[in-house]
Amino acid sequence: MPRRHPLSPILFLVRNPGRSLPLTLVLALAVLTIASVVALLNSIDRTILKIYDYNRYFAAVTPRGSDTLKPELVERIRSAPYYGGSFETVVCFMNAETIVGKMPFVIFGLERDKMELLAARCRLVLGEGRYPLPGEPAVVLSEPLMRNKKLKLGDVVLSPFVPDQYAPVPVRVVGVLKGETWLAITSVEFVRNHFFPPTRNLLVFATEPRYQPRLDAWLRQQLKGEKARVWTYAELQEETHRAFKNLYFITGVVVMVVAVMLATMTGLLANIYFQQRLVEFGLLQAIGFTRMGLLVRVSLETIAVVVLGWVLGVLSALGVLMWAKVSIMEPRGLYLEPLDPIAYQYTLPVPIMVLLFALLTIGWRLRTFDPVAIVERRIV
Repeated sequence: MPRRHPLSPILFLVRNPGRSLPLTLVLALAVLTIASVVALLNSIDRTILKIYDYNRYFAAVTPRGSDTLKPELVERIRSAPYYGGSFETVVCFMNAETIVGKMPFVIFGLERDKMELLAARCRLVLGEGRYPLPGEPAVVLSEPLMRNKKLKLGDVVLSPFVPDQYAPVPVRVVGVLKGETWLAITSVEFVRNHFFPPTRNLLVFATEPRYQPRLDAWLRQQLKGEKARVWTYAELQEETHRAFKNLYFITGVVVMVVAVMLATMTGLLANIYFQQRLVEFGLLQAIGFTRMGLLVRVSLETIAVVVLGWVLGVLSALGVLMWAKVSIMEPRGLYLEPLDPIAYQYTLPVPIMVLLFALLTIGWRLRTFDPVAIVERRIV
């Protein structure tokens, strides 16, 4: 086996694991904690966007101040560029479960011949059961929504006994849509007969799904200030990011506080270890190492520890998040991205500040380092 060079900067770390491993493990735990927390926070954003993902396939236009859109507004919508079609819907609501609690989810009331068209537009197909009959207290739900609500075919979704998911009669699941888009459909007659007010909304489709963002932008611009409210996926993204902006700011502050605390602790440990190795550094300088050479040597040792700690932390976070995704999040219809780059970017200030603080404190001590006095004192 090849032997390490006796002056290798890695030699001390290998022969003294009791001094290098504690710092490595502390750094790894800090990286694991930060990456996991940020990934979980980002999962809130991802889950909300995924829950309302149907909005990327069409724009919804709701009337304001009345129960239906004015005819001139409807004509203006039909003249929009990339307009591919539209049909009316009335809606009621159920709840979807998220990390931050329950959120309202739209159940679209449609005529029977429009149900399959909407499902196909959202890249869904009927996998089990059937579509609701006219006036029937029934819904068809997509698979992610079924997982989120822990429902199966025949279960009750809305009921007079559930205050936040009310319906005057029990509403059961009669069909399951296969696919990844969250969607709920019932009959328009049922909503009109049992929910007030039955506002007539308009779902507007582009000629092709790839043109939907352009149609959405046109609708938002042209209907601004009119007696209509336009709901688009781009607007949903803006509002979601705006809502969590302060949360991410607080997360950044917490990360910096953790980084400063770790840097301070590391600097103290580095100085303690430096004090214990005064003879070693004195001998190294006596045989020809300059102060800059000693600082480079310490830098290489510290970099090795910091990089190893960060890598171990990232690998640990990846493993924990993969487990959480498969075992906790997906069975509940929630979304978590173990490879979220933002989560790992938030961990970078920790090793950087640890490295800088340690090197600055040791560099300051090396500035007045006297190897002759150290060696003489040791010999005596």
